[in-house]
Amino acid sequence: MSADVASGGDGDGNPSPILNLRLLQIADSALPIGGYTHSWGLEAAIARRLVRDAGSLERWAGHWLRHAIGPLEGVVVAAACRAATSGDWAAIDAADDLLTATIAPPSIRAASRAMGAQLLGLASTWTWSAPGVAAFGRTAPPGGDRRPCHHAAAFGLLAALAGASPLDATLAYLHQAIAGMIGAGVRALPVGHTHGQQILAYLHEELVPLAVDWSGRPPARAGAGSPFYEVLCDEQTRLDTRLFRS
Repeated sequence: MSADVASGGDGDGNPSPILNLRLLQIADSALPIGGYTHSWGLEAAIARRLVRDAGSLERWAGHWLRHAIGPLEGVVVAAACRAATSGDWAAIDAADDLLTATIAPPSIRAASRAMGAQLLGLASTWTWSAPGVAAFGRTAPPGGDRRPCHHAAAFGLLAALAGASPLDATLAYLHQAIAGMIGAGVRALPVGHTHGQQILAYLHEELVPLAVDWSGRPPARAGAGSPFYEVLCDEQTRLDTRLFRS
């Protein structure tokens, strides 16, 4: 199979309905980048009894999508994808800096940077993405770190290298994020895998129109507004016992 076909092209540089396997790969929860160790504040919500069953987990995941991760990281993924497609590495750096300045909870910010760095490190070993990652790395200032480090910016860069559109990149990123949140709930609550998949299916209906909106926004309009969520993320770091790092 040619590289174009594997990434969603027909071998002649034309779009194709073939599934983009490379985009699926970077959105796979099995990637060894640390996502499995995080609940993104859910564990603190469970400790407060705000989330305790399938219904409340669905509400939590929906609120998190609409008010926290979507309007911030969803916008940045699309912006980074567009920038990488045009070779505008400085715009990817700017998107990454925006995440550093905007993700308020230190635990979430650290997790985002760690996962992004690990994702780029992993992608530097893949034939299809290594040249692009290396080209981006060569634009870093002397003595600077390899950027972007945040997961959303790194994901957008790799999605572009995979031949994905900004919308598809945003959909894939948010889908893996929501699946990860629900997966954490399944492990921490008396909620079975069947219920977890039902919650994910219910959220699909609103994910698409939201992703269309977020992927079309400029980075200047990226931003989340969830002060109470930030409080919960901070509380998570002080729980007496924890299953997750954040």
